[in-house]
Amino acid sequence: MERKAILLVEDDPVVKDLIRDSLEKEYEILEASTYSEAINQSGNHIDLAIIDYSLPDGDGFGVLKKLREKRPALPAIMITAYSSEDVAIKAVRTVVNEYIKKPLSLRHLKTRVSEMLEGKRSEVNSEKAESREEFIIEGIAVYIENNYMKDINRDELAKMVSIDRYKLSRAFNERIGQSLSSYLNSKRIRKAAELLKNRDLNITEIGYFVGFKSIEHFSRLFKALYGVSPKEFREKLKQ
Repeated sequence: MERKAILLVEDDPVVKDLIRDSLEKEYEILEASTYSEAINQSGNHIDLAIIDYSLPDGDGFGVLKKLREKRPALPAIMITAYSSEDVAIKAVRTVVNEYIKKPLSLRHLKTRVSEMLEGKRSEVNSEKAESREEFIIEGIAVYIENNYMKDINRDELAKMVSIDRYKLSRAFNERIGQSLSSYLNSKRIRKAAELLKNRDLNITEIGYFVGFKSIEHFSRLFKALYGVSPKEFREKLKQ
């Protein structure tokens, strides 16, 4: 089945990258950073537009107006750092399907996208992160969930979101309640536990697949979390 396409119009590179990373697993993402780039994308097939209100060469409502000249029923989510009554009125007049204030919650955004494109309903109510830093930390957590099998390290993550590595570690620990490495390893181990249900897969292959470079390290962390080795875990499943 062909994936649905989302046009993401956002001029903040960090915010754009985090939103893209949180959605690209399920959807095709078309990107634009300016009004003119967004208009250039209008010739492509688009199922949903996510547009930042404030752009370097125009505003998001102008982008949406142009897009709807070709697709009158195009659903749209407008994101903005502005909370003025004027902007809210524009959102109503332009028939924006969702109006989200920054710093937004990635969890809420993903939920609304799923509801609008797939008709899925959810009880998630968090519409706003408390700060831009909180949004970035939430984005890092989503990035790890989607890319746990890759070679991920703190320095690369810090560079990706333009935050000092020590500040990132501290903020992640405070927000998530785990260190970056602990969070990453727990995601890898839990995925390995799911894969162990498939007896056609070799335990060593599973360890490497979920991102561990050392099988001894994989086995040690697995036992620390589940109380048994991967082999014993599989035998228990068989019983």
